[in-house]
Amino acid sequence: MVKTRGQRRLRSDSRPIYLQLVDALFDWVNEEGLQPGDRVPGEPELARIFEVGRSTVREALVYLEYEGIVNRSQGSHTTLTSLVRQPAMGLEVLEPVEALAARQGWECKTRDLSLTQRPADAVQARKLRVDVGSDVAIIRRTKFTEEGPFALMESIVPDAVKPYDVLLVEFEDSITALLDNVDTLRFAAAEISATIAEGHVADALACGAFGAGSPVLLLEEFFYGDGEAPLAWNLNYFVPGTIRFELLRKVPNVKRSDRGGEGS
Repeated sequence: MVKTRGQRRLRSDSRPIYLQLVDALFDWVNEEGLQPGDRVPGEPELARIFEVGRSTVREALVYLEYEGIVNRSQGSHTTLTSLVRQPAMGLEVLEPVEALAARQGWECKTRDLSLTQRPADAVQARKLRVDVGSDVAIIRRTKFTEEGPFALMESIVPDAVKPYDVLLVEFEDSITALLDNVDTLRFAAAEISATIAEGHVADALACGAFGAGSPVLLLEEFFYGDGEAPLAWNLNYFVPGTIRFELLRKVPNVKRSDRGGEGS
């Protein structure tokens, strides 16, 4: 029989409530000392413990079932099947990958960091809405887990947003964290596509069977503040299978409350 504790509130942040609950459930599982094969309380009890509605609990359990963390059988029985989470990046929230890793319990390391300054070419000028020939900084870094490299991240930042000399001093590992301190970072416009690893991308991500000509996922982002011109243009190349991208899509015109008051 699973011991339960009193009510506890989620650590509120900008993510959807069900994702906050997912992290809280992992903390709870560790605190309770549950192991694979143990029963997880039902939806009503979890809703009571975490002070959320049952539909929020249901969304969190569906997420965990998809990740292979729990098994939900007929009769509303939920069993813990694994304590290991695959790195997953939610596309609904703009945050440093380091913060995501810390929250999910895995370590993200930054290596091969390089910063260079050069005149903007025609493509960079058009993307960033600056003059051709104006100074931009190019920041490249490779992100690693314990198993090896999983992403090459490349950010192009206009000198008008952050001078190169300042970037040399202030940049550590995250362009998101840096720009959030420079300006009011409002949102990012992003697009995911598939491409082929060539040149410096293949060199940065080379490990095992991966090399030039291998497919990679490209997450292209434009960061915006209060102005119309982007603060930065980011090209993030991910090795397939090392991290999962997630986006919650809901049916329109469904009324529900974030906390409590939801139908069973």
